[in-house]
Amino acid sequence: MSTHTAKEPLNLARVAALSSTGAIMGLLTALVGLPPPVEPLLWVLAYSAWVVLVLARAEPRPLATMVLAGGITGLLTGSIQIALLPAYLAANPQWAGEIAGRTRAEMIPGFVGFGITMGLLFGVIFGLVAHALYRRRSAHAPRRARGE
Repeated sequence: MSTHTAKEPLNLARVAALSSTGAIMGLLTALVGLPPPVEPLLWVLAYSAWVVLVLARAEPRPLATMVLAGGITGLLTGSIQIALLPAYLAANPQWAGEIAGRTRAEMIPGFVGFGITMGLLFGVIFGLVAHALYRRRSAHAPRRARGE
């Protein structure tokens, strides 16, 4: 069984590294634009890579790490998109009609709120996967060490 406890501090450097995904995706979506089928796929791939990284580094609190990083990621993505709104609309004309006539201030809760919500949701889902895999690996570690 794992020797890690919920009292162990989060590795904030790892949280920050994972959260950089939000800055990358915010810039990508605002400056380049991603077609609707591509963006969700990139998010799934990014969070899947998080699971691999968290497991490879034996993160003692994978769920908490990924939920916190997911929330920050969403905050960064939404904030960058709203900060670069003219570029975002030019790169993503499919959304221009939905937000026509609104001020930037009116759109902040939508962009940032949606980003945080989705980041937390993805953090929970993929964090639970990482947590389950971590526990499974920890539970089987003694048998592997004994050669069973």
